[in-house]
Amino acid sequence: MTKMGSVESAIRSGAIATLIDAITLDDDPTSYNSDALDCSGFRNFLLYVAIDSTSTPTTLQLLVQFSDDGGTIWWTYKQGPFAALFWEDADTATEINECFEGKCGGRLMRIRAVGVGTTSSAKFKVTAKVELFN
Repeated sequence: MTKMGSVESAIRSGAIATLIDAITLDDDPTSYNSDALDCSGFRNFLLYVAIDSTSTPTTLQLLVQFSDDGGTIWWTYKQGPFAALFWEDADTATEINECFEGKCGGRLMRIRAVGVGTTSSAKFKVTAKVELFN
């Protein structure tokens, strides 16, 4: 680790990966799986989330998933806030920007977004980014 004054900086991935880039969940699609991100060299991640809603969709769930077999089977991460990462329309009527820290649990990582109660007019707009670090 590099010392910067009295603070040690963690080794980081260098870039923040955008896994979901302003995807709209409405009547089609109602869910979205991001591309896989190689997280094999890291122990931790920071998930950045931006969510906005239009009209009155019911709920949005984000699932952090890991794969240990190259992307055939995806395991849903259920530690801390990731056990139930939900937002209701009232929470996102004005765009929210939040972040959550977790542990890398596999070789590949992806984010799954699932909208409930979405229609052509009641929708969620979702952006999710990940920063990896040790």
